This record gives sequence, structure tokens and C-alpha cells, in this order.
Amino acid sequence: MTDDLEKIQAIELEALTEIIEILEKNNLKYYLRGGSVMGTVKYSGFIPWDDDMDISLPRTDYEKFIRIFSNDWSDKFWLASYRNGDAIHAYFPRVLIKESYRIKQNLPRNNHLGFSIIDVLPIDGVPTTKLGRNLFFMHVAFLRALGAIWTLDVKDTIMIHKPGRQRILHMIKSLGIQRFYSQENIYKKLEKLYSKHSMNSSWIGTITGSMFTKEVFRYEVFGQGVMKKFENINVRIPSQYDKYLKQLYGQNYANEVPDDKKSHLIDKRIVK
Repeated sequence: MTDDLEKIQAIELEALTEIIEILEKNNLKYYLRGGSVMGTVKYSGFIPWDDDMDISLPRTDYEKFIRIFSNDWSDKFWLASYRNGDAIHAYFPRVLIKESYRIKQNLPRNNHLGFSIIDVLPIDGVPTTKLGRNLFFMHVAFLRALGAIWTLDVKDTIMIHKPGRQRILHMIKSLGIQRFYSQENIYKKLEKLYSKHSMNSSWIGTITGSMFTKEVFRYEVFGQGVMKKFENINVRIPSQYDKYLKQLYGQNYANEVPDDKKSHLIDKRIVK
């Protein structure tokens, strides 16, 4: 387990280094997201038990990212996206290890497409008023639930929904309403909804992420970003990273270690 984790983290760092080089060459702004920000701040690198990474980009740069990385940009990595017809079962794209490299490194699969290592999420604006945000969140939650129903039957994919939410999704599925739409239809509706509000809004975030409404912040929390050391490279994280991490992980994030240490290696998502 430890050997596999160290190997995966080394490969993720390799992929991130390649990606950042291409982003900077194309003048695209990015921020690390979620646990990757936590790792940067607490450990100057990977969270010791973490085996995936997350980056986010403002919507305009995110669209350019998908266009650039949908081409053959690396000998070792590739980008899977529903827009390209990949059966990814996620709205946002993911960077995966190419099969030839995965086999060479003797790594398992963590989903039916191979081995996913980096999630790529858009940063979008949301309504400026509290009522507007709440109505927006309800609309997004409804569409996300409809889209997630298809993923329930895919046994070898990365499931981001907790057991309680999965039970609710199974109840919705039992109604049979998924007969009237496809998962791709829902992703396209989400695309339109997510990108509806300008990044000039005073509230922005990665609402498509697993923490949903907790991932929405005042614009200045992201700001222009600050550069911090991550292992042997420099990365950009939100300007007000302390406020960012406290909202996501609690006031004591700097001192506490979670009981539930997320891993794609030790749960039922691994494909033997």
C-alpha cells in the first residue's frame, strides 16, 4: 500500500508539472483545489494518505484547458471528458494515466477508464444575492441528482456520493424518471447553468465539486492566488487560503487529522 501510494504521488507530481508548464505557456490561470490546497499549506506537498489531486480554472480558462488537453499532449497522461465521448460519468474532466504507462508502472485501475489522478473543475460565478444563490443551488442540486443516477449502476467508477446520498439517488432511480433523459443531456444543462453567471460576480467557486455549496466563496478568497511550494515545484493556491480551508475543513484544519482518510486504493472502486 505504502509503495503504491508513493508511486502514485510521484506520478501525479509528474503530471502536475507537465500540466502547469502547458498552462503557463498558454497564459491560463489555475488554482489547486480542496485537499491539494490542504496538502500545500500543511505539508508543503501531498497529504500523506491522499492519492489524487484537484485543480480548478476560471471558466474561460477552463474551456481553453479542455480544448488544449483534449489533444495528445503527453506520452504518459490523457484527459477524459464527457464532451469527447468518454464514458467518464462525471461532469468535469479528469486526467488519467495512459494504459501503457499504468501497466509499465504495475498500477491497478481505479475506474473502468484506467487510473484517474487529477480532477479538473471550473470556477464559476454565482448569483450575488442570498436568495438568488439559494435558488441557484437548488437548481444545480436537482440536475446533479438526475445526472448521478446513471453512475449508480457503474460498479467500477469513482463514486463521490456518500452512502446516505446514494440511498436517496436509488429512491429517485426507482421512480424511473431517467427514461426521459440521458446523462449527457443533464451535463449539457449543468454546463449552461454553471456558466450562466459571470466571473465578475462577487461570489465564485467550484460548485460542481464534491462539497457543493461549501465551495462557493467571496471573489477575494481566490483573488490572484499566491504561489507556494508543493514538493519540488511551485503552485498557485487561493489568496486567502486559510479562510478557504476553514470553510471546507473546519476551523481546526491545521491541527486535526480526519478519521476518514479518503483513498482510491483501499475501497471497492479498485478494479482487480
